[in-house]
Amino acid sequence: MRVSIESRSTKNMSSTRTIPPGWRWVQFRDICDQDREIIEPGSDLAKTRPYLSLEHIESNSGRILREPNEASEDEGQSTTFAFDSRHVLYGKLRPYLNKVALPDFEGRCTTELIPLLPKHNISRRFLAWLLRRPATVEAAMREKTGSRMPRANMDHVLSVKIVIPNSLDLQEQIVNAFEANIASVLAARKATQEQIHFLDLYTRSLLRLFPNKFASATLTEGTTDNDR
Repeated sequence: MRVSIESRSTKNMSSTRTIPPGWRWVQFRDICDQDREIIEPGSDLAKTRPYLSLEHIESNSGRILREPNEASEDEGQSTTFAFDSRHVLYGKLRPYLNKVALPDFEGRCTTELIPLLPKHNISRRFLAWLLRRPATVEAAMREKTGSRMPRANMDHVLSVKIVIPNSLDLQEQIVNAFEANIASVLAARKATQEQIHFLDLYTRSLLRLFPNKFASATLTEGTTDNDR
């Protein structure tokens, strides 16, 4: 009975939202696999692979905040997962932080990061982009476990339905366009911050050059009719 309900739901979704030719509805589990290869603490492999924790990944951007050859104080002696440049690392702890990374080296990570392997004809960058979308973050938070330190239910995350293009080239084009837009926004933000900084410096310079004039102007503006 559950299968028929899910099938009917998928049909309704497909019929109410038209998708272009060459696109299809899938679940995340259709386009990636969890790859939980354990590295035991204290093992030779643990000694040779750099460690990543959630703190080493920037929210939203996914930027990795440490170099592979840097020592980390929080490596500890806990069990970790192996990863390499084929994986997407998905942060399941506090999914609202939106920590999804694309490592370019071999390492090991906290078990709060789940290494995901894209399936055939799925762009790794496109998979990461799909996982970072606000809709995916909201879906992960809906079925979280725990209140103080919520964790994403990976079965639920992998069951989230998405629409994707079959073409690997088109997947890459989508990510390229998105990243170009983000770069433009960041450049505009940086330019605005620089203008604010220069305006602040200019104002400080005027105050130093003409302290009496600006002090007088301030006093005049603050004078009321009752004071006159």
